[in-house]
Amino acid sequence: MNTSFSYVYSPKLNLLIMNKYTPYTVLCAALLFFSCAKAPINNDPVIGIWTNTIETSVSGKAELQTEYEWIFNDAYLGRHHQYEGNDITVETDFRWQQEDGIYTITYPGTDFPEDTVELINSTLQHTDGDILAIREN
Repeated sequence: MNTSFSYVYSPKLNLLIMNKYTPYTVLCAALLFFSCAKAPINNDPVIGIWTNTIETSVSGKAELQTEYEWIFNDAYLGRHHQYEGNDITVETDFRWQQEDGIYTITYPGTDFPEDTVELINSTLQHTDGDILAIREN
């Protein structure tokens, strides 16, 4: 039984293999290089959790508590929740943008009107002065 292994070098075979895999190698290298770009850092002061709680009494009976919550992230997106008691009644995404100190919040895919607010101290206030939300600590 012969167990020796002999390797035969063939320049044509080697060139064929190199030409076959070179485009894939270049593509992988390009994807790796271009996917390493860093996203710009967004340090906007609105990023975080904002809430507003409204209590209403129904016919002099127990109060109904409705809590609104906006969670702003650094990708100009966020999540909006509305709670009545312990139940979530609304859960939707929103987009936000800031221009000259005015924040515009839109709720794509819903019939919610857009909110236009200013950040004043630790509150988001509508341009008419009504408070939309207060920053949570």
